[in-house]
Formats: sequence, C-alpha cells, structure tokens
Amino acid sequence: MREAATGMPARGGSGLERGRALGNTSVPAARGAGLEKRIPDVALPSDCSMAIDESWLGKIASAEALFVTDERQRVRAWSATAQSLLGYAPEEVVGQRCYVVLMGREPEGHPVCSTSCPVTRNARRGRGTASYEVMATAKDGTQRYVTNSVLVIEGGRGAFRIVHTMRESCVLPPSRPAGLPAFEPDETSAESLTRRELEVLRLFARGMSLDQVACELSISAFTARNHSTTIQHKLGVRNRLQMVLEGIRRGLV
Repeated sequence: MREAATGMPARGGSGLERGRALGNTSVPAARGAGLEKRIPDVALPSDCSMAIDESWLGKIASAEALFVTDERQRVRAWSATAQSLLGYAPEEVVGQRCYVVLMGREPEGHPVCSTSCPVTRNARRGRGTASYEVMATAKDGTQRYVTNSVLVIEGGRGAFRIVHTMRESCVLPPSRPAGLPAFEPDETSAESLTRRELEVLRLFARGMSLDQVACELSISAFTARNHSTTIQHKLGVRNRLQMVLEGIRRGLV
C-alpha cells in the first residue's frame, strides 16, 4: 500500500480492507482541469529513503519524518527522515514506547507525551486528532519544536495504528507571557540530584557521549538522556555544556 502524507490510504492493502482511516484533515476530490493544475504532483520516493514498511499496513511513503505506533503506544516503524530529525535509528526505537522516545512537552514544560496521551485516547474512541505543535527531545538532548499530524487506521477487535508525520515547525514556540518571571536556577536544587544523576553528570564532565554514559552505567540511551534532561532542569541550564559548567561551579564535579 502507498499513502501520501496528505491523502487517505489507498484501497487494497490487507490491513486497510478491514479498517478505516481517521485523520485531522480530508482532501476533496479535484473538480475540473483548472483545479487539477493547481495541485502539484508529488512523486513517491523511488529509493525508499523516506518510506517505511509496517507489517500491519504495508508500505507508506512521506517526505516528512514518519513513524507508526500501535494501540499500546509502541513504535512499530520509524523512517530515515525521522532519524534525520531526532537522531534515533530505527533499531533503537522500534518496540519502545513512543512517549519514552519523544518526551514531548509544551513549550512551557507541561508534558504532552505520556502513558495516556490525547492522540492515543482519541484513537481508542475512534476519533482523529488535529495537528499540534510539541517540543520533542532529540537523541543529543536538544529540543526540536515540531508539528505532528496523525492518521488513525482502525482494525478489528480494538486494534489500530497511528501514522505520525513530523516536520520542524515554521513558527517559533510561544514566548513567555508578559509579567511571568523568568526561571532562576535554585542554588539549593543541586541537593535534589539523585546519586545516579550525579554519576551521569560526572561522566558527561569526563567528556563521554550519551551512548558512552549509557554503556558505562548499563542503562539504555533513553534513560541516560532522561537523566540528562532532568539534571539540566534542576540546575536551570539549557544544554549539556552548560550543565557540566554549572556542575563544576557548584562543586558537584
């Protein structure tokens, strides 16, 4: 089966013969030659660099970052363009829970990706979800402000797949509301660092990469990244270099 990012699934796929698609948008059929000329043709990639194969759906192609999740929020497929955007190779994320991979949050910090995210809740009720912006955490710990669009493919007995297409947002994250004080690092917040977080901080201070820290502590790269993100929040910094420098300044390293 082939599916364009903005279209509905083609008939004939084995998974779709028994299901239906629920998306946030629909594409009306072109009426007349004049309208057809205004809609550019986008060829599906022939080298499969932007396509994925998912056993339940078949082949899906999109020029945008693409991944598929199931009713248990497990990542079932992950495209090369998703790897380019967030840094994770398919073998690192397939089988993982999507909220562990993305750690999606609103710009203000409120979590969007969780064990009961709105997208999955809506899919369980047979509903689609409108496109939305979210701060996703890449493998290197950087934050990417992305627009996520979803298409729900229903099957029998409560099974479904959610096709996500992500692209870096063309708008900036909302600015801090006027009058809201900026976050100031709390000098006592270092006391709340756990023993494992201190270990992670000191390994980063030794120049280790994320993967090296994970290997050294016998934890997954996702867990190491989550520790790094938590440490940065507690120390009031924005990246790992600032985290190490702040740790040195506070005598933690």
